[in-house]
Amino acid sequence: MRESYCGICNECQLGDYEFLETVALMKEYIERFRANYWTHCFPEEEGFNFVEFRKGLDWLLSHKDCPGCKQGRGTADCPIRNCARSRGIENCYECLDLKDCTNFQFLEQEFPDVKIKLLRRQMQFKAQEYHRRLEDTRRNKTKI
Repeated sequence: MRESYCGICNECQLGDYEFLETVALMKEYIERFRANYWTHCFPEEEGFNFVEFRKGLDWLLSHKDCPGCKQGRGTADCPIRNCARSRGIENCYECLDLKDCTNFQFLEQEFPDVKIKLLRRQMQFKAQEYHRRLEDTRRNKTKI
C-alpha cells in the first residue's frame, strides 16, 4: 500500500492495472509495427528518441510496486516529508499550519490541487474528530 504525508501517492499510476495494460500495449505496438523506423520521415526537431521512449516504457512496467515516501521512496530531502516527520504527524491534513504551508510549492506546478485536496481532507478529519469527541462525551454522561 502506497503511503505519503501529502497524499500524492494516492494518485500514482504505478501498479494500476489499466495504466500498465496501456503501457504494455504501446510497447507491443511499437515493436510490432517498427514505429521507430518511421521517424526518419520527420525533421529532427519533430522527432524524439525511440530508444529512450522504449526505455521509459520498460521502466514503467518494471516499477509496479512503490510503497510511497513513508516507506523510503521519494526524494530524501522532500520538505513535506521532513516537516511531517519533525512534527510527528502521519498526514499533512493533521497539521494546524497546512493552510499557510509553503512546502508544497515544488508540487503545485504539476499537481495544482494537491493542497486543496489536503485542506478538504483536513475539514473531514476535523469533523470526524469533533463527532468522535461528542460521542465520547455522550457515552460518559450516560455512565454517570
